[in-house]
Amino acid sequence: MCAVPLLSILATTAPYLTPERAWLERLALLVPGNGATRWLLVADAVCLIALGLASRRPVLGVPLALGAGFLALNVLAMVVTDFYLGLALFHLGAGLTAMLALRRARWLGAVAVLVALLLGALT
Repeated sequence: MCAVPLLSILATTAPYLTPERAWLERLALLVPGNGATRWLLVADAVCLIALGLASRRPVLGVPLALGAGFLALNVLAMVVTDFYLGLALFHLGAGLTAMLALRRARWLGAVAVLVALLLGALT
């Protein structure tokens, strides 16, 4: 007799017993390891510096590009509520931005995206 109310309670609360952020486990392949993340941040900085140097005033463009990248990284981490997932998305975003915005060094963004995807899958 005691099992029937317990089963009905479990049946109605089952969706609420799963972790709130279970969707993060499905994206584990996208997030690179700690060592890879350090090198990807260097690649992101190179992409942002190249974007700043491609502006009309490189003296202002480089600090503004780095500052905008730092702001974008923090906003992405807050939006997805996980810093490492936001960091992985930032690696892809910085590479895509460099690939789309740069003319001569378009290959730099393509290499950054390819390395981010490979290191995310391998580490």
